Amino acid sequence: MIYKTLLQLKNEVRRALDIEQEDFIQDPEITDYINEAINEAEAEIHNLYKDYFLTQANLPISYGVGTYSLPAGIYANKIRGITYSVNERIYPMKRIRSFYEFERIANILHYGNANDDYVYILENDSAAIGIQLKIYPVPQETQNTGVVIWYYRKANILVNDTDLCDIPEFYGFVVRYAKMRIYEKEFHPNLPYCVQQVEAQRKQMVNTLTVMVPDNDDTIQPDLSHYWEHS
Repeated sequence: MIYKTLLQLKNEVRRALDIEQEDFIQDPEITDYINEAINEAEAEIHNLYKDYFLTQANLPISYGVGTYSLPAGIYANKIRGITYSVNERIYPMKRIRSFYEFERIANILHYGNANDDYVYILENDSAAIGIQLKIYPVPQETQNTGVVIWYYRKANILVNDTDLCDIPEFYGFVVRYAKMRIYEKEFHPNLPYCVQQVEAQRKQMVNTLTVMVPDNDDTIQPDLSHYWEHS
């Protein structure tokens, strides 16, 4: 897979518009339009094929600490799953669901012990702190690598010319979208046609994402959480 840099994408936009020698549209403006396009594509990707941006990170936990920050690059707080794996003890850390969730937390705090499986909930106390992950019961151990969080990351935002755009399948959409935004600024007569091109690229992107299943396995997976919770 070939990943293009911001500079390569800007040059493609300029060539598409035949403005290599003009300075009416400055580099920072083209960069903004490219990042707008990436944001548009990213939203479609997360809506239709979330695993495109699936990644993982260790979630270090500390003795007596129950509240933790989410990974810096997480997209819209989307957690795919969290696993606990220490020695021979391996299990998925479940999110506390909305059915009697607060009563369950109260029971954990009152009756729980350090040997219980961890569960978690997301809290949004303030804009200054941001959304955080709260673990119950409060860990009575310190683990640097025993807890792994799987989550959906954000697409790369391009700032420097050497930054890589990490949606290589959809460069056509990115370039045409930036071209459309420049046409808007210039009140260009070809704007309506360019809008049609962008929407055609969007449709192609959606179709690609809809069938983007790595192994063509469309078997519906049963929910086995009941067995995990009672094993």
